Amino acid sequence: MINNKPLAYLYAEPTATALLRQQADDFIVDEQLNFSPSGAGEHVLLQIEKIGQNTQYVAKQLATLTGLRVRDISYAGLKDRHAVTRQWFCFKWPIKQELDWQSWQLEGCKILDMQRHYRKLRLGALKANLFKIRLREVSNAADVLKRAELLLDGVPNYYGEQRFGINGGNLVLAEQLFSGQSITDRKLRGLALSAARSFIFNQQVAARINHGLFNQIVDGDVLQLDGSGSVFRAAQTDSALQQRLTEKDLHITAVLAGIGEPMVSATAAEFEQQVLAQYASLVQGLEDYRLKAERRAIRLVPQQLAIQQQGADINLSFALPAGCFATSVLRELVNYRDCGRQAAALE
Repeated sequence: MINNKPLAYLYAEPTATALLRQQADDFIVDEQLNFSPSGAGEHVLLQIEKIGQNTQYVAKQLATLTGLRVRDISYAGLKDRHAVTRQWFCFKWPIKQELDWQSWQLEGCKILDMQRHYRKLRLGALKANLFKIRLREVSNAADVLKRAELLLDGVPNYYGEQRFGINGGNLVLAEQLFSGQSITDRKLRGLALSAARSFIFNQQVAARINHGLFNQIVDGDVLQLDGSGSVFRAAQTDSALQQRLTEKDLHITAVLAGIGEPMVSATAAEFEQQVLAQYASLVQGLEDYRLKAERRAIRLVPQQLAIQQQGADINLSFALPAGCFATSVLRELVNYRDCGRQAAALE
């Protein structure tokens, strides 16, 4: 059984408490694509606001309305059910064939916009996600406002708890899969593999914090250029690289486990292997399923951060790159109770 111990805090565990997602519009996500629709082409883009529905359920509704297969409905990323989210869906539709989308009735949804585009919307085609969040019944607003200043220096880029399913169910699936049990549903199998890889990544980030290496480059570290997927290996540490890390021009990375030669070397490789060795069965399982090893920044710096007290509540907004979790920002700010996830566990 995986030892799912609490993850380390960068700025020590917050003492203030609050309620998160007591109602859907306490958590608003607005998806920003990394391109502008061309206005012409054989692919239809629909911007949909949804409340109380998950992304895959909306895709199924669109498949029914269009007569297409669910696999023909694409989107750039999954969005939470217990929130108000605005995201884009895409499907191929002949240019000369009428599409009466204005009359469609989608449960818990509203179509905000329709655009034509010359190519399919693919997973990860996002510039950012914009978050507007209300924390309710904050026990110590002054402490939360003070801690908010720390967020500008970055937080651990942990995968959020939603990646692991209710009560860690996706991790349990991963263990079953790697022990030889068959999971025929491709999406379910994908969730299990993703959970295992995300878990291993989180443990590496926590280990860097626990060893005082979160913001300290060591020989052989692989660094990522800010705002880019480009990475390079720092064979040796030097003051110039460390300064660029401090200025947030560079970020230290950890591995997303899979097949492929490790990019790290020297001290960084030794440290990474010590962590991975603790989860050898998960690493081997990911390699057996031929996932390709990748690198991910261990630090997440929220952009456009704004925070304001409103009585006993606090409103905040910020932007995050695709694939990053708002809850990883919030956990360094306040000890929150997620009412949305509790409701999901009871359903």
